Amino acid sequence: MIKKFLRGINLSLLLLIIISTFSSCANEMNIFEGNNNKQISFSISVPVWKNTDSLETTKTSRSTPITDTSFGTDKSFNLIADQNDGAGNYSTLIDKESVSFTNNIWQTTPSHYYWSGIANKIVNFYAYYPTSIFGNISHTAGFAPTLLYTVPSDASNQIDIITAINPNISGSTVTSTSLTFKHIFAAVKFAVGTSGLPSGTIKSITINGIKNSGTYTFGSGWTLGSTTSLFTASPSTIITGSAGSSITSDTYTLMMIPQAFNNATVSLAYNNGTTFSTTISGTWNAGGVYTYNLSKTIVFNYGYTGAFQTFIAPYTGTYKVECWGASGGDINGFLGGHGAYTTGNISLQKDNAVYIYVGQQGSTLVATSTPFNSGSNLINDNAQYQWGRNGGGASDIRLTSGAWNDFNSLKSRIMVAAGGGGANNRNCTEIGSTTGPYYGDGNGGYGGGLIGGDGTTENHINPLSNVVGGYYTDTGATQTAAGYSTAYLPYTNSGYGGGFGFSNGNYQSGGGGGYYGGATVAHCGGSGGSSFISGYTGCNAIAPSSTSDNIIHTGSPNHYSGYVFTNSQMIAGNTSMPGPTGGTEIGHTGNGYARITFVSAN
Repeated sequence: MIKKFLRGINLSLLLLIIISTFSSCANEMNIFEGNNNKQISFSISVPVWKNTDSLETTKTSRSTPITDTSFGTDKSFNLIADQNDGAGNYSTLIDKESVSFTNNIWQTTPSHYYWSGIANKIVNFYAYYPTSIFGNISHTAGFAPTLLYTVPSDASNQIDIITAINPNISGSTVTSTSLTFKHIFAAVKFAVGTSGLPSGTIKSITINGIKNSGTYTFGSGWTLGSTTSLFTASPSTIITGSAGSSITSDTYTLMMIPQAFNNATVSLAYNNGTTFSTTISGTWNAGGVYTYNLSKTIVFNYGYTGAFQTFIAPYTGTYKVECWGASGGDINGFLGGHGAYTTGNISLQKDNAVYIYVGQQGSTLVATSTPFNSGSNLINDNAQYQWGRNGGGASDIRLTSGAWNDFNSLKSRIMVAAGGGGANNRNCTEIGSTTGPYYGDGNGGYGGGLIGGDGTTENHINPLSNVVGGYYTDTGATQTAAGYSTAYLPYTNSGYGGGFGFSNGNYQSGGGGGYYGGATVAHCGGSGGSSFISGYTGCNAIAPSSTSDNIIHTGSPNHYSGYVFTNSQMIAGNTSMPGPTGGTEIGHTGNGYARITFVSAN
């Protein structure tokens, strides 16, 4: 088996050519005695056979795969035979007459012919099937017949022609004459390649730039004509995109004249109008089966850039959308929360636009700026802001562009993967204090699913009040409210809460971005934001009416735009999830990420 890989210039449509050959099986017949001479009869060897057409009277031969073990005895073929008179002069003995299986032998019917019994009166035999090509056959006694043929453009109207020759048979022959039929066309098929195809219903496959006509000489082969044509197979095959699935077979196999070709165009069209094209070059030989395995993966990847990015749907169909939230910043061994993962399928029309906002990781150094798509800023008071790190930004998909914190843009979000909160490590002397250091260590809360992860506090000591063990908690964001901070006695600290689409921070750690943002409080890691997917059970798609609206608005999980995801999944940042580069990870670390994949033309 020979394998070739070709790549298209424009769309990189991967084609794997698999070449095989037709098989055959012999069917030896008995001898019929008569008139002291032997009747001319035949033994038949043919390619394995299968008739897949419903209208046998008009299309009696089709392409492989063929399952019958021999040329069916219910069939008949036509025969031409030229006889030499022994002096080099030929005359036509049998002229396009039918041969059928009668009285347990293959013989011409209704007329019977007999061997001359003279050795040098040799006979040349030429056979063909189906008999419907009778009018395309030209023949001059002493020369091989020729077939003038133009291949129909529609695969369902193409026939599989087989021919056989056996020249220079002695006139004194006493055995049946063997006829080994061979296919004169190449069979061309299509299947799904190893990298898959978008699922959907295949409307057609076309090949343009292939010679469509020529003259076939029995025993010698083809002389090609000068014209090319577009050939079409319209199988209405439903594919799932799985590798190896057949797209065209049997009736929709293309029967092509053998030829060498360059830069022929192959186009694959779905029922919804989505079309992929590429060019191919190669050689088709008579009797060869050429299966082109088609693969097309359409993936758009988006890393962090600090600005929104635009996706315009290249085709109408279903797209898989994936988002990974950014992680919060680490400090002195205390860890920022990991980002969440969201995914789902959504239907888009060709040229629909959506906007991708990829979150920025919370800084692992002293941070004086706001991470993109987060909002957890730190107050620079020349000392205390060094004790914490800000939270990571969310990654989201929007229908309206603008600044990441623009309220109308935030309302248009249809998918959000939350960011994790920043870590805290307060271990220094309070400015102006003479009584010793404060301690306040904590990890950031993970970017959540429906609810963000809480920030934590460890080893909290406040020697100014001579109390050990008090602590604070930053609670994760929900579907209807931002995270909030709780001060457990003997301390009080109101903390810094986030809001719709943003988190907050103070002079220590910062919360993670999300559908609603996380919170922060002194001496504690920031909490994680919440995620959102339109149509996902438990989500709340009712946004506040303004940034100052503190009323809890609850309602449908479906976004006002009508865009709703199916097959959706939401994974919090403390759980195993797919990684952007493959494999799995426990929450996402680093900057956020987003990916859009075309999965179906339905």
